[in-house]
Amino acid sequence: MAAHLAFVTTRKFFTRRQVLAGSTVFVGGLLSGCGQFKSADTSRGIEGRIVGASHEAGHRLRDGLASPRPSRTERTAVVIVGGGVAGLAAARRLNRSGVRDFVLLELEDAIGGNSRSGASAVTPYPWGAHYLPLPGPEAKEIRKLLTDVGSIEKLDRKGRPVYNERHLCHAPQERLFIHGRWQEGIFPHTGASGEDLAQLASFREEMDRCRKWRDGAGRRAFAIPRSAGSPGAFRDLDRFSMGQFLASRGWNSPRLRWYVEYACRDDFGTGLEETSAWAGVHYYAGREPDPEYGDNVLTWPEGNGWLTARMAEDIQGRVRSRHLVFNVEPSGGGVRADVYDVAGGTTHSVEAREAILACPVFAAVRIWRPWRERPPGFVRAFRYAPWLVANLHMEGPPDEGTGVPLSWDNVIYGSESLGYTTATHQSLRTGGGATVLTYYRSFPGEDPSAVRREMLSTPWTTHKDRVLADLARAHPEISSRVKRLDVMLYGHGMVRPEIGFVCGGDLRSATASLHGPVHLAHSDLSGFSLFEEAFDWGTKTGDIVLARLGKSGR
Repeated sequence: MAAHLAFVTTRKFFTRRQVLAGSTVFVGGLLSGCGQFKSADTSRGIEGRIVGASHEAGHRLRDGLASPRPSRTERTAVVIVGGGVAGLAAARRLNRSGVRDFVLLELEDAIGGNSRSGASAVTPYPWGAHYLPLPGPEAKEIRKLLTDVGSIEKLDRKGRPVYNERHLCHAPQERLFIHGRWQEGIFPHTGASGEDLAQLASFREEMDRCRKWRDGAGRRAFAIPRSAGSPGAFRDLDRFSMGQFLASRGWNSPRLRWYVEYACRDDFGTGLEETSAWAGVHYYAGREPDPEYGDNVLTWPEGNGWLTARMAEDIQGRVRSRHLVFNVEPSGGGVRADVYDVAGGTTHSVEAREAILACPVFAAVRIWRPWRERPPGFVRAFRYAPWLVANLHMEGPPDEGTGVPLSWDNVIYGSESLGYTTATHQSLRTGGGATVLTYYRSFPGEDPSAVRREMLSTPWTTHKDRVLADLARAHPEISSRVKRLDVMLYGHGMVRPEIGFVCGGDLRSATASLHGPVHLAHSDLSGFSLFEEAFDWGTKTGDIVLARLGKSGR
């Protein structure tokens, strides 16, 4: 959801920002609300509520939806269940290939999944994933998408992308609060010993070796998307944890371990001892710095919600939010989907030739009737990380201490949170002013279900106080500057790449589990949640459906 890059090697951002200072910021995006509130309070003058996700409706699916017989039936060629990145990518593939006869059904009141966003009078802001790393040459379809939406302006004489400067992250990019001051970068350099730095250098050398590895066909071990990589490469890493991997190399520096665990918590919602070493190494070895832009990233005020809004622009008439698909079953030579309209309180059926279940595996097993009646064995391996995201609407920027000024990404050393991003960071305005800070926290541990129960039963006031107390470590006066603090709870934020899962038989069984007119398409099937993986699964599945319909993708 809130992932960060490990190595930031170039700092050209001030110059780019100065060049663009006279231009108008291009933001756009999906400016939507985020669902019904569950509680509200105005203590200490701070307003707020718990917004989406639609847990009550989702739990009706879990518990078995008792609903009236469908009042009507509609027919279409393809029904897509889920409006996250995978579902939107599949819809985009169908639409751009001339297939318009489809509907996309989304439970929430806004599309985007983990890349959804919101907006205030001040700025759009993310409710989930907030950036996209510059895609490497294996990510051909992502590069096409970025070209279509204007983030890639052209190719240079060597065939390398030239990016829209407005979409590249401005400086200062990231900082860490440690020992009472802000330092540049996420690794805790301040106060680090010679041994800490030596272990960091050794770790980076090893990750660089893994990044450069190629098989006989020139494929990388840790490619993004995974489908472009070498099958089975470094598979043994999946047999033990990232913590065990560090220990096996003698990397016992507390600062290095914190740094690597931060990455695991951030990208996967898991700790060092839960994360598969294959997934942990993939985080660092999966991307190569761009020859021109280094490790810069693409970001927008609303995060990746900007991208999902662009993806949805041409299919608006076929997207239906607040529609809970509670049953999909074979029907003739195709499928029938039974749908509950959450807003209208009515039920209807959709008969289709093809169905794309662009939803997490835990939801698909409750939707697809043959699985619901006889759950496949691989389902138990899919475990999900809970997440909390809060948006703090500020009257002005947070009070600053010493060191690096307010950055796009701001992390507090030793905190259980992942820090916060600044929605107005991409603005070309100068000086202070109102802003929105997006705060992220994952919940690593052995029992995510217990965390979910506690998280969903906790009132907004308690969540609010916890967020403010955490941020007060770096910003003692922050409560006096917050006007509103909204919280979104993701009970099943992303699949957890635990030991034995990423390269294991259960994941392979899931990817090959459906045949005929029903298709799975979700980042779950890659073993971890990345925009690129979801987009790849949606695009590939769109091509499969097109072929079954007698069409060709493009």
